[in-house]
Amino acid sequence: MSASRIASVFALALVGACSSSGDDKTTSTTDAGTAAAAMPCEVSDVLVANCQKCHSDPPVNAAPMPLVSLANLAARAKSDPSKTVAEMMKVRINQTGSSAMPPPSSGQMPKADLDRLNAWLDKGAPGGPTATCGDGGVPKEKVGPEYLSCPESERVSFVAHGDGGAKFTVPADAGNLNECFYFKAPFEAGAQATAFAPILDDKRVVHHWILFETGTPQVEGSFGGCKMPLDARFITGWAPGGGNNELPADVGLLLPGKERWLILQLHYWNVAGYTDAKDASGVALCVAKTPRKNSAAISTLGSLAIDVPAKTMGTTVTGMCTPDITEPVTILSASPHMHGRGRALKTEVLRGGDPSKSEIVVDEKAFDFNAQGSHRLPTPLVVQPGDKLKTTCIYDNPGSLPAYFGEKTEDEMCFDFVLAYPATGLANVAGKSARRCIDK
Repeated sequence: MSASRIASVFALALVGACSSSGDDKTTSTTDAGTAAAAMPCEVSDVLVANCQKCHSDPPVNAAPMPLVSLANLAARAKSDPSKTVAEMMKVRINQTGSSAMPPPSSGQMPKADLDRLNAWLDKGAPGGPTATCGDGGVPKEKVGPEYLSCPESERVSFVAHGDGGAKFTVPADAGNLNECFYFKAPFEAGAQATAFAPILDDKRVVHHWILFETGTPQVEGSFGGCKMPLDARFITGWAPGGGNNELPADVGLLLPGKERWLILQLHYWNVAGYTDAKDASGVALCVAKTPRKNSAAISTLGSLAIDVPAKTMGTTVTGMCTPDITEPVTILSASPHMHGRGRALKTEVLRGGDPSKSEIVVDEKAFDFNAQGSHRLPTPLVVQPGDKLKTTCIYDNPGSLPAYFGEKTEDEMCFDFVLAYPATGLANVAGKSARRCIDK
């Protein structure tokens, strides 16, 4: 079961780098081979705003190369050495779907920025006289445990590790790697989390991470390839563009008790082949000293009835949930989860079960398997008794084998993990304790 998507709607929108404007201005560069020519300032603005959160120098968040100087863009593309980075950029920024850049999870590049970048690339990505037009820096965001609202004494952390407490060694030839780390849940019954923060260690190779809980016994302190149990449930996660996640002041996320286990899934992307990559990334969370009024939990919507024929596009799977509730249930966020064939996922509330009276919970039109995350609803959505929850998953399967439900990457899933309160609110009549409201 590969990664579930994480923590908030991801965006790479940053402050523009250049303090002055005008086509005659250019940014300075430290590349010796480009001392007589540099990137135009208005182009640098676009790259800072849309690309350099990851494609900095050195790159972070598992980006394979920097996009800072003309020399960077003149280099051969790692994905296709027959093209320069600039030529490949022209392709990627005009694509749609999971191959697009910026990635769909980061939000679409503004049209004015796209038009400006395309016009410059169409001219062959020319430079100009060296000049300075601003610091070109990416502003530091307040992301990490040091910015959590709780004191350090109320925090608990779970991080990647190797043998004997050492950092996890990311193999140089790992490329695209999912590694799981296992922990016994340390929490007392009824404990609540109020906030989460990413711990980002070797930013060069960490693509994203997810924290799951499970009742399936694991080995404390172990690590290895991910074999996600079918009862695994998303708790929180992070991907590039995400930040700290503070719950509303009256809401606490119900934490798993000591009879359960935690699985931290790290997705590493070492396509650059770093030989010194050692990592201890993970999550820090705040544990409430006093339980908050509203105890929330992650409930699972969707369907297990997945049958995606080979060589087909646009196969639709629908899961209908009829919550067994007698009081309102409030949804705070949604985290769509499919595997590699997933193209789109939408969850909607049908008021009174009437399809003509639909309200959207989440509508992910371009699902990206490699950048999954959580969507915080701008306004909490209240599900009333008698409402139904409909989750629709769409798949493209150009391969020669059909796909069915399963936990392996080559299988498929149709889940939407929603954060809602009260904690036992969203479940079918068959069993509230499981917090599952799915078609079987």
